Amino acid sequence: MPIYEYEKNGKTAYYYAFEVKDTTGKRKTIKKRGFTGKKEARDAEAAARTEWLKGSYIDPSKITFGEYIQEWLDNKQDISPETRHTNNGHLSNHIIPELGHIPLQKVSVTHIERLIKALQDKELADGTVRKIYNLIHTCFKTAVKKELIIKNPFDLLDKGSKPRTSKPKIDYWTTEEVKQFLDKIDGRYRILFILAIYTGMRRGELLGLRWKDINFETSQIRISQSLKARQGLIKGVKTDSGYRSITVAPTVINELKKHRTMVLKEKLACEDYEDYDLVVCQVDGRPRALGTFDRDWKRVLERTEMRKIRFHDLRHTCASLLFSANVHPKIVQEQLGHSSIKITLDTYSHMMPNMQADAAKVLEKMLNNYS
Repeated sequence: MPIYEYEKNGKTAYYYAFEVKDTTGKRKTIKKRGFTGKKEARDAEAAARTEWLKGSYIDPSKITFGEYIQEWLDNKQDISPETRHTNNGHLSNHIIPELGHIPLQKVSVTHIERLIKALQDKELADGTVRKIYNLIHTCFKTAVKKELIIKNPFDLLDKGSKPRTSKPKIDYWTTEEVKQFLDKIDGRYRILFILAIYTGMRRGELLGLRWKDINFETSQIRISQSLKARQGLIKGVKTDSGYRSITVAPTVINELKKHRTMVLKEKLACEDYEDYDLVVCQVDGRPRALGTFDRDWKRVLERTEMRKIRFHDLRHTCASLLFSANVHPKIVQEQLGHSSIKITLDTYSHMMPNMQADAAKVLEKMLNNYS
């Protein structure tokens, strides 16, 4: 089983090639390039021969793009179940209907341009279009590395044809709106809204918060667990910077104490109580259901007659309140759990006109002192 050498980017690389006969007796050559060592090429050749004998060998020239991207995604290990579910949805709803029938090696830049236009014609959010674009682009990069295709069609894409990126719309309540809401809201989930507004925690972090994560003596909340739609309660949060401690106001501590008293009474009254030590939970102790969360939030807004915003916008509301109080962006970054201060500044720069005005006044005062 000879292995052949060739030069790639100035370095020695290896490929295998062997002949077989198909069911009609016609000869064909099975070949694959791109191996960095002889042993790697020899092992791959042996595997290819075995697959051919089993009848499971697939000629790269015959693979459709739909077959390839589905297999690529199925074998991808560095994504969460939630991301995998979302990506599979993009495949079935948008990508495969447009490109799935085209042979992998025949997908051209024109096909990519048509896909982008089709996605935009569906009036999908800019962020969704960009995610689909990035998913396919990454898939083609892998195909090039594996030498299943010679050229990545994305490399030929005109800059003006790439999907635009725009900042997501950020909405938030004013100080007066927050006061109105807190005056109107009551019930077992009042604590959820109190924590969202005062701490800026993400939804999954709020629903995964445990009593043991709260230090009532130091008024600190430690973020170390999250509730996910498909994974349930998991140790860990969105990013490494998500592991953090938040110091909360006395108002929040008092609300937590009242809520804990209610939870303890429910625990004693419920015969089949499941104790997950959760702060925000159902009457029987189980985690709050995520399937109806958005619908329930809309009902809260209708009941309180508040201006409609997303639940996630309570996180933005927290940031807005902090910036209006001239809290330093670094502190806001740490409280929200952003991975970098750049994210905080890029997201909330429009909320900091007062800080810019204060900086101008300070500079003016400094220079006047020298004049």
